[in-house]
Amino acid sequence: MTDFLRVATYGSAGILGAYILGTVFYAPSLDSIPAIGPSGILSSYVGAYRYIRYGKDMIDQGYSQHRVFRVPLIHRWDVIISGSQLVEELRASKEEELSIREAFNEILQTDMTMGPNILGNPYHISVARVGMTKNIDARFDEVRDEIMATFDDHLAMEGDEWKAVPVQSTTMQVICRTSNRLFVGLPLCRNRDYLNINFEFTISVVIAAQLINLLPGFLRPIIGPWLSPLKKYLKRTDQQLGALVTERVRLEEELGNEYPGRPNDLISWLLDEAEGDERTVPALVQRILVINFGAVHTSANTFAHALFDLAAFPSSVEEMREEAAQIVREEGWSKTSVFKMHKIDSFLRESQRYNGNSITSMGRKVVKSGGFTFSDGTTVPAGCFVNVATGPTHHDPNIYPNPNEFDALRFYNLRLADEEGTIRHQLAATSLEYLPWGHGRHACPGRFFAATMLKTMLAHVLLNYDVKLEDESAGRPPNQWFAAICIPNGKANVMFRKRQTM
Repeated sequence: MTDFLRVATYGSAGILGAYILGTVFYAPSLDSIPAIGPSGILSSYVGAYRYIRYGKDMIDQGYSQHRVFRVPLIHRWDVIISGSQLVEELRASKEEELSIREAFNEILQTDMTMGPNILGNPYHISVARVGMTKNIDARFDEVRDEIMATFDDHLAMEGDEWKAVPVQSTTMQVICRTSNRLFVGLPLCRNRDYLNINFEFTISVVIAAQLINLLPGFLRPIIGPWLSPLKKYLKRTDQQLGALVTERVRLEEELGNEYPGRPNDLISWLLDEAEGDERTVPALVQRILVINFGAVHTSANTFAHALFDLAAFPSSVEEMREEAAQIVREEGWSKTSVFKMHKIDSFLRESQRYNGNSITSMGRKVVKSGGFTFSDGTTVPAGCFVNVATGPTHHDPNIYPNPNEFDALRFYNLRLADEEGTIRHQLAATSLEYLPWGHGRHACPGRFFAATMLKTMLAHVLLNYDVKLEDESAGRPPNQWFAAICIPNGKANVMFRKRQTM
């Protein structure tokens, strides 16, 4: 047994050593692309650690010096591009050249953390793009009802006293409950266990993916499934959602898809598109879990940033409040009336520009044999990753005057000054210079629903509450950073007070 263990130990060490040497000496050469931070075989790992803590500073430095540069991660280099010409070339590239699916799969190891069918048959993307966008008007009253109910439940305001409200946890509840009122309806959208599953799954997937990506490639398919949280969360989700989905599948099989009283929700929209094995209960439960993965945390972080900005930069509060009050007074609450709240729209768009959930976006993996060559002559080898420097673009004075100033009505005024700009300056619009949603055919498919929900939430806050910073002398609570990811302060509160209306 001792000899066996010795052979196994030395053998494993030899295989791992060979893998590391192969990775070092046979990795695609990026020597022609400037590196930010040390780029040696060993010193680059120091740079990778620095990137985790100071990613924003490194990308700002790269943007100020180069149009194309690279930053070190623990297991690879990421190539960062900027400038409208190169961004347009990335946007226009084919999936066979620069692949968003391959990038997404490798970054989150989706085959293991979410299931191989998710990217193998991503029909849920069209459901999000069409189903949610098309039906938000018909379901608007329920969406607004859930927003009101969630704020009432979690703020529990009485009298006119100021109350400290934890921003991160509150916005997570509002977004998750409101989204799932549209997805699965009452009472499940208020079920605490169901909500917790959706909160936890996203974090668990990200952590598992990071751990899997630290493994040598040949070990990932062996160890990765043991690290994946998918089975555990599918089982928990099925316990909450399985009976509902089972009944809905049964009704479809017996009555077709136009039976009286058929619910207008995510389950129906999925059933309208799903074929074959995707129409089974486990597959539908899985899709709903994955759609929540994409919908909840990004929107919650976006609204948390907005609440901090609302408290920190209150100069436009009365203008937005008056606009919302007048529109509601004249037209009531609807998707159409919320769409007309241009000042609120501008505030949220500026909040995304000013902070944003990430300072890079539009990630792609080079899959074209021989690499991908940009018009400036830069060739990124196959197997490498390309991202856009979103944060520095949004703070470039050549694009946005006074970019480090929070101007709540920046995009509202651009609408007024631009005869053709009523569409391109609105919250859900994308461009080569405005990239929180991505850009092009792969831009966030649920952004129109998200924009309507975020605007309705902010209008509700403005009309029903006063807000201020917990410590006004300290200013806006600082964001928390992990590499390129910008996270609103998870420990900070905002003070709320119920408005006394006549």
